[in-house]
Amino acid sequence: MSRDDLMAGRERADGPSRWFADADAYDAWFDQPWGRYATSVEHDLLLDAMGPVAGLEVCDAGCGTGRFTARLELLGARVVGVDRDRASIELARGRVAGGVVAGDVQHLPFENDCFDATVAVTVCEFAADPGAVIAELARVTRPGGRVVIGSLQRSSPWGWWNRRQFRRPPWDAARFVASDDLDLVAHVHGATCRTRGLYAPAALPGITRWGPMLERAGRRVAPRHAAFEVVTIAIPG
Repeated sequence: MSRDDLMAGRERADGPSRWFADADAYDAWFDQPWGRYATSVEHDLLLDAMGPVAGLEVCDAGCGTGRFTARLELLGARVVGVDRDRASIELARGRVAGGVVAGDVQHLPFENDCFDATVAVTVCEFAADPGAVIAELARVTRPGGRVVIGSLQRSSPWGWWNRRQFRRPPWDAARFVASDDLDLVAHVHGATCRTRGLYAPAALPGITRWGPMLERAGRRVAPRHAAFEVVTIAIPG
């Protein structure tokens, strides 16, 4: 997706998410070797960006089947999940104690300044308008709060390894947002910072043993080749 596409915002794209996948199959991915490893790396990055969440009111926008929502609850956050897929919502409701509501992340069903923190994980890739998603996250976040956006980068070893997968649903509908373009749009809403991780391309043999070493080396030597990037926006207080 080009920078011009992002900056066009609601003037050009105001439709719903383009994500279409079987909820049960998607949820089962998290229990596969690559799903377990990638999720562990991604969730750690997201939680580092969010900081302590105990006692905070959090919106998990595009929560899917509630895997990260549940992780936030375990850490003491009061979380509301939002997703437009009914099957995913039902799975999420069976996993989390808090509310999970139907809604489009480009038009969140909340008043302004409702949450201490908002998070959207691999949502912008499937949104008709990523800029509108980020604007909505900022709108419902209280002054002094944080917006945390997790996105996948196709220009990574993971992207090269899975290049054929991108021809099949749901990935054939994805429009990956370049790192600098995402930061440009996010910066409109407050000061931003970025962290990166997930340097392995797939669940290669022994990844649980040598993966952490690869993560440390990747951050030092080739940070821009990470598959997962987290952009954090500090909403002005």
